[in-house]
Order: sequence, then structure tokens, then C-alpha cells
Amino acid sequence: MIDLNELGIEKGSRVIVAMSGGVDSSVTALMAQEAGLTTIGITMQMFDNKNEFWHDAKNMAEFLGIEWHLADYTEYFIPDVIGYFIREYKMGRTPNPCSKCNKVAKTKYLFDQMQKHNCQYILTGHYAKTKLIGEQYYIQKADYAEKDQSYYLSMVEPFHINLLKFPLGKMKKTQTREIAAKYNLPVAEKKDSQEACFLEDKDYREFLKPYIKNVRKGSFIFNGKVIGENKGIYNYTPGQRRGLEISYKEPLYVKSIDSKTGDVYLGVKKEVFFKGVALKDCQFFPDTPYMGKYTAKLRYRMKDENCLIERLPENKAKLLFDNFQFAPAAGQTAAIYDGDIIIGSGIIDYTF
Repeated sequence: MIDLNELGIEKGSRVIVAMSGGVDSSVTALMAQEAGLTTIGITMQMFDNKNEFWHDAKNMAEFLGIEWHLADYTEYFIPDVIGYFIREYKMGRTPNPCSKCNKVAKTKYLFDQMQKHNCQYILTGHYAKTKLIGEQYYIQKADYAEKDQSYYLSMVEPFHINLLKFPLGKMKKTQTREIAAKYNLPVAEKKDSQEACFLEDKDYREFLKPYIKNVRKGSFIFNGKVIGENKGIYNYTPGQRRGLEISYKEPLYVKSIDSKTGDVYLGVKKEVFFKGVALKDCQFFPDTPYMGKYTAKLRYRMKDENCLIERLPENKAKLLFDNFQFAPAAGQTAAIYDGDIIIGSGIIDYTF
């Protein structure tokens, strides 16, 4: 099931598989084992909960007959990812916890485990691929757009990309489930998680409530006039229409958020489209020109859009799109593609 040469894995390698207890990571472990790789399952506990989340992973490792370990990274994950998530919403930005996690947490924790268990590669159940260009692997889109997760991997550092392998990158989700059913994996029909793992399927506002005390309730401002009081800036994100509780002759949308005043600026739909975004905390691969035409995605559920990129000092950049983009949100990840290869990424700082 795995083409080792295509993935760039030597026969007989020792590998760790990130096992979450879901069907994707379980099939990845199965495929590694079937390919004759010495397979070690690693499940990372990264936040405080009732521990049900790793029981399926442990059971799957026992079912497959592979070595399995639970690694506790809670003391790092809480400040690195959950703390970031809370801080960003407090500042009126819209964070992307999965992209952040893949960069600062998950891949680094897995690298730590790879070294600890004397392994050569890290396998995950992401729907993505890697492509070797020169001596460096690049993140590449999965074969099927409907499950492609390259966007969430766009901020992973080049060093870690060289160690990551994605056996599901050429498959449809239906194929993954068919393999799971064929081998009678107990998680074959397990439902996919829809939100950031630590939200545990809660609405993010519900999650944030205990952490944001004394919420400052600013004003809703439309056409320069105060038209109501908002519920606190963490409840809103650019492009939001529902939940505003404002009556007007046409739908109103969140246009921007002022973290200093607590005010939320609204506009009609045509007013929340922008042609450009400024990026910070950028990462570009070697030989990426300082100006050029590429495509970019500003959110996961978005098709690639043509843009002109201008790289700037201090790891900053600007993207100018051919077409207006709906409600880019400060704090979100921008993934930059050359064809189906990710050549750079950054965090949206502001729109223009």
C-alpha cells in the first residue's frame, strides 16, 4: 500500500506514527506496518481532559500489534497553542490554532519522540504530500482537493518537512475508510473531528468564556455612527454576519475590529472585500523571488487565488490579489503556492 521509494523512505526504516485514535492515523500505522517498517505509535497528550481521546489510539496499536507510547506535552502545549489562541481572540484577531500547532508544537514534539525512539521518519495521517526539490522537501497538495490539508502544514519549518511522510496524500477519504474496513479496524467508521482538538467540539466562544474575564463591550459602528453595543470583541471575526443582532435593511457583516477601543466596525457585503493583505512572521523557502506572481489561500475552505507577492524586511510581505477577497481576517494563515507546492506562508496582519 505504501510506495517507499515515492515517499522517500528506505526499506526497513524505523518510523513513528502520530496516532490520534482516528481512522486516518490508524490506517497510516497499518500501511507502515504492511510495508515492513518498524512502526512505533506515538499519541501525544497536549491538554487536560478525561483521557478518552487516546484510548482508541492505544487500542488500535494493540490491534495492529505495534509498540505504542503516550507522550505528555501538556506543559508545553497549553502556553504554546492554547495560550496563543486565547491571546489572539483577546486582541480581536482570528487565530489559526491548527497551523500554529503544526509549526510550534506537533512537529517539534514528534521530532523529540523520533529521536527518543531512534527512528528516521515521522508519519502522520494528513492528506498532503511532500516533493523533493534539490536537497529539500516541500509540502505539496494532496491529489484530491476536497481533503487537501497542505494549508494547515504551510508553516512547518523546512527541517521538519524533510522528516515528515504522508502516506494518505494520494488517497480519497473513502479509500482510507475502505482500507480500514477491509482490515477490520475498529475505528473504520469513527467520526472525524471538526474543530481544533482542544475545543473538543465546543463552540470557541464557549471555550473562551472562563479565560476572558471582565469583557469590555465596545460599540458596533456603521457608516461612522454607533448603532449598538457589542458583546466583546472575542465574539466576532471579519466576515461574520450571524449573531450580530442588528437590524438593517440589508445584511451587515463584521468589517474590522479595534482591540484598543473594543469597537466592531460593520459594513454591507461589498465593503468587506479587500484586494491586499499584509503578512508578518513569514517563512519563505530558498530561492523564492522577492517579487513574483503566485497563488495563495487565506483560509482553508478557499480556492487558490492569483496574487502578486512582495517580500519585505523583518519577515514581512504583502499579497496583492487579482480579485477582491472576502473578509481576510487578521491572525489567519496565508499559504503561498507555486502550482501545488508551498513556497511560503505568513500571518495576516492587516488588509488594504
